[in-house]
Amino acid sequence: MCGIAGIVDLAGRPILDAEGLARTLAHELSHRGPDGEGAWLAPSRDAVLVHRRLAIIDPTPGGAQPMATPDGRHRIVFNGEIYNYRDLRGGLESRGERFTTSSDTEVLLRLIVRDGPAALARVRGMFAFACWSDDDQSLLVARDRFGIKPLYVAESAERVAFASELDALRATRAIDGSPSTAAVRAYLTWGSVPQPLTWLDRVEMLEPGTWRTWRRGAAARTGTFADTRDAYVGRHDEALPESEWRQRVANAVRDSIRAHLVADVPVGVFLSGGIDSSAIVSTAAAIGAGNLRTFTVGFEGDSSEAAQAEQFARALGTRHETIDLDSHALAREVPAFLASVDQPTVDGVNSFVVSKAVARTGIKAVLSGTGGDEMFGGYPSFLRLPRAVAWKQRLGGAWPLVAGAGHAVLPPRLRPRWMQFVRSDGALADAYRVQRGLFTDQELDVIAGPALRDRSAPGSPVLSRRLQPAGSERPLAAVARLESRHYLTSQLLRDIDATSMAHGLEVRVPFVDHELLATVWPRLGDRPELLAHKKLLTGTLDPPLPASIADARKQTFTLPFARWMTGDLEPIVRDGMQRAVDAGWIAAGAPDRVWTAWRAGHSHWTRPWSLAVLGHCLSGAAV
Repeated sequence: MCGIAGIVDLAGRPILDAEGLARTLAHELSHRGPDGEGAWLAPSRDAVLVHRRLAIIDPTPGGAQPMATPDGRHRIVFNGEIYNYRDLRGGLESRGERFTTSSDTEVLLRLIVRDGPAALARVRGMFAFACWSDDDQSLLVARDRFGIKPLYVAESAERVAFASELDALRATRAIDGSPSTAAVRAYLTWGSVPQPLTWLDRVEMLEPGTWRTWRRGAAARTGTFADTRDAYVGRHDEALPESEWRQRVANAVRDSIRAHLVADVPVGVFLSGGIDSSAIVSTAAAIGAGNLRTFTVGFEGDSSEAAQAEQFARALGTRHETIDLDSHALAREVPAFLASVDQPTVDGVNSFVVSKAVARTGIKAVLSGTGGDEMFGGYPSFLRLPRAVAWKQRLGGAWPLVAGAGHAVLPPRLRPRWMQFVRSDGALADAYRVQRGLFTDQELDVIAGPALRDRSAPGSPVLSRRLQPAGSERPLAAVARLESRHYLTSQLLRDIDATSMAHGLEVRVPFVDHELLATVWPRLGDRPELLAHKKLLTGTLDPPLPASIADARKQTFTLPFARWMTGDLEPIVRDGMQRAVDAGWIAAGAPDRVWTAWRAGHSHWTRPWSLAVLGHCLSGAAV
């Protein structure tokens, strides 16, 4: 796991102070790679590649980057892990390749050079990389199929720049750093910036599962090596017996966790006390992962699962640590958290806090249960959304009467969402927007300041394409695709990367795995009875989870913000909302209205919090 950045002048002109730029980029990414740094400058100074290293596989000097092929014609900077690199290496060796290191980086480089970007479909892992070729003076970039690792890109007719973080991309001087109106509206719509949009104008996040290449004197080319949407299309193989399918799922879970434990340094686990993280710890212990270290965030309140996590850890014999957190401690962490996320988000504080504590123990890599809900249907949306769409279609002409009655009986906090669904076409994507969204379009128009009123900003078409299926899907499979392609990729995975790498900690997500995905879906789309308590997962674990975990009512792990925002966090929230007004993005008076509505129970705490994060991020963008 690392940080990467670079810039290429497509006209072949020298980059001004290329050496100084390389040093600046390395400094901007230093937190992502405390174990080393490297840079390559083309002899003509028209291309720069920079790498910061967090050494996990082959921590010897042989794994340092930028890494070149023996003939020096190709160079790579790579962020991530290739879990099946040993198998890929064996296949390449059988074709005559000879390796000089034991790193996954060298395997990835040789694979690309020999077989091209299409070969990335054979890679199991998380990655973002850039590869320079002297042969045709070209730059190739690519990103893993789920978008676990970030890659920001800014291109013009003259230059292309890339980086693992926006702040590093700013340092390339390829962008001016102005916030994007489309992205701000999208953030307030969803609570995160949906990809491929980014927080800044003229910057995009490379789409998951895609590659792009630039060559001097030619137009840029883009291709797709894998599309996760394909896994949700069609019906399952009805000839496969139920028992065999369940056994395949069990094997796929074990195989993914085993693959994600591959490392040359100790690997820990985030243990929340819920099904997903407990399943990882139980399976890791069952397949022989010894001396496991587990970590939990604890706090006062009914939503804390620290006691349950501690009891489970004792039963499995892990070295467990609980990180206690209260509102005073969190208030002290918020400024650093806001500095760590290079785009606004309503989530991520808990990941920031636990990552900081874990990194202080010397652990460099941890497994997380993130993605388990998307993989095994754990969210309420899996049952709510298909029902809502079916009812609207079934009622037909009677729908206006039901819509009016619903508005009358619903509590005030749900009425704007209900009316948005009433006015929609009733498609599943519309229902998903209502379920997962933050502010409705009508609410945004009320709180929008002058800078946010540009409705012509080209964000909607981009997002609409991202929410489209690849083919015919069952309703449950469609929900899984939406949750994975949107919420998981644009918010959970991006936040985890930013907040963990702020402390030089690698987070691995075994439930975000394409081989597991292909085994579970689309067959699970015909089995709604397996969604409650994620029975497909819990029913295939050996040994099984305790009933206190497997049968517990699902609750989302979140810190008690609603309580803390009335105390230590209130000044931070109030200040951030006012900053958004001062910058012209939020209307004067909107913060007080949003705050009052939340305190009256008419809206969720994420509303004032989201405006506060926006304001603080705007202040940072103006620096």
